[in-house]
Amino acid sequence: MRAEGRTVYTEVYKKTPFGARYMDLEVWHKGVNLGGIEAKVGGSRYLPLQKLKDAWLGTQGYPVQLIRKPGNW
Repeated sequence: MRAEGRTVYTEVYKKTPFGARYMDLEVWHKGVNLGGIEAKVGGSRYLPLQKLKDAWLGTQGYPVQLIRKPGNW
């Protein structure tokens, strides 16, 4: 992403009514926040509370994308 001109931050704190949420990655391009990325590896669980926080952030104009690395990779 950086090679394509994006600015990337890691472990970014986001406040939600359901508690703190830390985005694995936050991506910006030309001063515009494009949203967050939640990365999961193998069998890592995407817990209901994480989903709720991410959905709430989405309603606030902050899209969260889930990416998962397959366990057999």
